[in-house]
Amino acid sequence: MTEQLTQAEQQLAEDTCSFCMEHVQEHFTIPFLAARADVSPTKLKLVYRRVYGAPLFSHIRKEKMRWAARRLALSNTRVIDIAEACGYDNASKFSAAFRAVMGCSPREYQSRVRLE
Repeated sequence: MTEQLTQAEQQLAEDTCSFCMEHVQEHFTIPFLAARADVSPTKLKLVYRRVYGAPLFSHIRKEKMRWAARRLALSNTRVIDIAEACGYDNASKFSAAFRAVMGCSPREYQSRVRLE
């Protein structure tokens, strides 16, 4: 039997996601995000997964890579600058994360969208 989400739980997950994306360059811990929302870390993790269907940090990484993809498509910003804006100080780690989410490297993605 699946429990229905309350409006407060939905709001908790959405607020957490919004906060992380508003501070895309920073890295947060589950305890920090839970304390910020005045809930337990376990509650935050469970609610977040129920709302988005994925663990918190997996979902945030996906959202960061989508954000990066938009920047790659819409600007001439260097990949390393976008990586740093996403909180990565290592271009290869950013590229690996981008490839895992988007299916290609940032440079391949940028070339592909500019040809379209």
